[in-house]
Amino acid sequence: MTGSVCLAYVHDIDVAYSFHDSVINLLMFDASTRGRVLEGGYIAVRCARSSDLVDARNHAVKTFLERPADWLFFVDTDMGFAPDTIDRLIEVADPKTRPIVGGLCFAQKETAQDGLSGYRTAPRVTILDWVDTDGGPTFMGRTRYPVNSVIKCAGTGAACILIHRSVLERIRDENGPVWFDRVPGGGGKLLGEDVSFCVRAGALDIPVHVHTGVRTTHLKSAWLGEADFWDAATAPPATEPTAVVVPVMRRPQNAEPFMATLRATTGLATVYAVADVADTETADAWRHAGAQVIDYDGDTPGTFSEKMNTGYRETTEPWIFLTGDDVAFRPGWLDHAQATAGDDLHVIGTNDLGNPAVIAGEHATHILIRRAYVDETGASWDGPKVLAHEGYRHWFVDNEIVTAARRRGVWGMALASVVEHLHPRWGKADTDDVYALGESRAIPDRHLFERRARKHVQ
Repeated sequence: MTGSVCLAYVHDIDVAYSFHDSVINLLMFDASTRGRVLEGGYIAVRCARSSDLVDARNHAVKTFLERPADWLFFVDTDMGFAPDTIDRLIEVADPKTRPIVGGLCFAQKETAQDGLSGYRTAPRVTILDWVDTDGGPTFMGRTRYPVNSVIKCAGTGAACILIHRSVLERIRDENGPVWFDRVPGGGGKLLGEDVSFCVRAGALDIPVHVHTGVRTTHLKSAWLGEADFWDAATAPPATEPTAVVVPVMRRPQNAEPFMATLRATTGLATVYAVADVADTETADAWRHAGAQVIDYDGDTPGTFSEKMNTGYRETTEPWIFLTGDDVAFRPGWLDHAQATAGDDLHVIGTNDLGNPAVIAGEHATHILIRRAYVDETGASWDGPKVLAHEGYRHWFVDNEIVTAARRRGVWGMALASVVEHLHPRWGKADTDDVYALGESRAIPDRHLFERRARKHVQ
């Protein structure tokens, strides 16, 4: 595709160095090749306040339409991009079939408060589609995209976008010179000026595309903390087989998602679902999902601690991982946990992404334990060959194991080992009768732990 291109941007008194260097390199590339920007020129519009952004963009478009250039290339002053960005967009663009083509850009989304007056943030790709929600239709970013592809979408941002002049003329003729005026989205909330431009284009059946092979970077501020460090951490591969012991009860639906996330993360773990003999539906579900099932044959349904001890006695792997059935395993969880253990630590906590004490590294609800430690010392205060004190019905099994390990100097926390707890308390599941059963014994379990701690913690 041939044609002249006008480079346009809105700016305040500062621009990112990545933008400055990218523009210089783009202009040098353009001057030594096709000279599209040399012919089309550039437009720089001062925008001192974010509230002026709509007017600034509209002014840039109005100025562009007074010139003869064929294409308008908008780029933001906090972007980094390759010297051949315009040429690569032009290669796939077409005035009729692809008159709007964006580069691959990312926005920053604040996902949660970080507890220290800031926010956890995450990148979101600006490839947008209309999605029906309870509040009405709204734009939503895609969670995945094909690499090095030209894809059609409902909208994208204006941080790196090539627009044919015919698009701008049609919008002006239909709506007036309001190309980037904000329009209401779902629930009446105003959409951003760039998405509003795409809405106007869509109303005229003008397609929007994104070229995912035209990569950019976007300079953003972020609150960096410990979680970011561990998210980026790597660990040597785990080497020792692990028995994943799961007490299960009346939740057959949890078997398949549990096994799916585990299978995707490691080949060293074997799952042992400890199920009551009478709970055949749950046992069958776990067996069908690929777990080995250990029957618990008691006079009454087994407690969490009783099933844990049964799982310990019926397995032989050098490591035992204690967990409930309501978790999702993240890649690298076993690598990070075994790396944290090394040769000297025997009880390793994993990150459940829910409990504040766990996230702070002070406690763990899902625990990796070295079998030799249980054989020789015991994980609870009950002596060798006992994993969990059976006086607890459900709660505080983990508290005793962690407290004992801390006092013995064999505890370690692997915050990069993520086994997410999909629990109602963290808003990640609905409550049910099994959760209610555990809750019903929480106070007696707490009192038991406090009595035992007074006796054993000197």
